[in-house]
Amino acid sequence: AFINSLTEAQQKVAIASSTKSNESMKAGAFSDNATQAYEGLRGDRLTTAQKRKLLAIVEVFVSRAKADVARARMAEISRHLADTYVTWAGGIADDAAFYVRVHSPVVWVEVDCQGPGPLAGAYGATQGGDPTQLHVHSIIRTPNGNDYGKELLRQHYLTSPHHT
Repeated sequence: AFINSLTEAQQKVAIASSTKSNESMKAGAFSDNATQAYEGLRGDRLTTAQKRKLLAIVEVFVSRAKADVARARMAEISRHLADTYVTWAGGIADDAAFYVRVHSPVVWVEVDCQGPGPLAGAYGATQGGDPTQLHVHSIIRTPNGNDYGKELLRQHYLTSPHHT
């Protein structure tokens, strides 16, 4: 609904690729404290209706928290909507495999349709390793939020000359 709410000009900015590779996720496993350049269409370029659709993507993840926590988090994310970027890869048809990243100073959400993997037959996702909506990875993170627990003391010892 979000990508199809964009004008053709907006889609040209938001869609990084009209094809979807097997795995596009940038913030998944083994990417502790990852940094990613902002890419795509800025939130301040969206209409009010488009902003609601973009926030609805994030709300799917945020709403899993207790209601008061989710409301506070969504308020924080909404305050940064002008500084939020959305990028897309893949098709825009309802059944097309796609990748979407919503990225701001306070939230990083990714939804990534991936190749079916080794258990594909058990889940009916047997398209020869091509990305499918039947095998989706998703994540919500806090950019630069130390959400994987960076070893700050170890980093200090390795980078401070007075410990050599």
